[in-house]
Amino acid sequence: MATITIVTDGTADIPPDLASELGIEIVPVVAQVDNQAHRIGVDLSDEQLYELMNSGHHQIRMVAPSPTIFEQVYRQLIGQADYVFSIHLGTRLGSLHSNAVAAKARLPASTTRFEIIDGKSASYGLGSVVVAAAHAAQAGATPDEVSRLIHSSIRHTHAVFFVDSMEHLEASGRLTLAGAVLGSMQRIKPLMILDEGEIVPYERTRTRAKAIEGLFTFIEDFPRVQEVSVLYVTSPEDVEKLLDKVDPIFPRDRVRVARFGPAVAAYLGPGAMGVIVFEGLEED
Repeated sequence: MATITIVTDGTADIPPDLASELGIEIVPVVAQVDNQAHRIGVDLSDEQLYELMNSGHHQIRMVAPSPTIFEQVYRQLIGQADYVFSIHLGTRLGSLHSNAVAAKARLPASTTRFEIIDGKSASYGLGSVVVAAAHAAQAGATPDEVSRLIHSSIRHTHAVFFVDSMEHLEASGRLTLAGAVLGSMQRIKPLMILDEGEIVPYERTRTRAKAIEGLFTFIEDFPRVQEVSVLYVTSPEDVEKLLDKVDPIFPRDRVRVARFGPAVAAYLGPGAMGVIVFEGLEED
């Protein structure tokens, strides 16, 4: 039976204990804190980085791991695995995928096959696909089966979110023109959706309460829902409001609730919330 290893990056927001249990290799994102580099989850925990971010006393910038870092990870896997599926932050959201592709091009000829995949999402929109692939690999799925599962899961996983201020997203340069125009309108808290990995406007809402209602409507509009995740940056109290709305259509005790990791939260800003919906693979 072929051995399979799943690789992803720190933007997938996979808990370390779960990654360890499933044998997922996570390439950490780097936080530049006052011009000093720290690997998130290695040199600094999420909580430590949040404390630095919230203090307001530090200049913090997120940096994608370089092709050299990816190459080091990949070279360690040569000979250890027959297949490596490396699934990363959407290409329209950052340079992680392209850095992974560049690293693959540097590898020597070997019997280990590397497939670099654009996850077309971020946070647990990416993480849920990675976890599903790792579960399948542990259960004995073939490489072709794991590849099909990954690509099907990407197609059937959907993410929507809102931010309190467009400042952080606009600074990231990841908005489409339409998104930037929408975000610049005063007193608007737009819902944004990841469409093929691109941030685009989804719905215009004027208040936080309406934005939370929009997250619920997004879930409600799917004819079938297999998994729901609710993500937040600094407002766990608003998660409860959303769960109260969701409970009649999807049991709240089955909803995964988590905080955005700092690598993603840095681009969303305080007060951001989002929902990830996996509609299942029945159509496939």
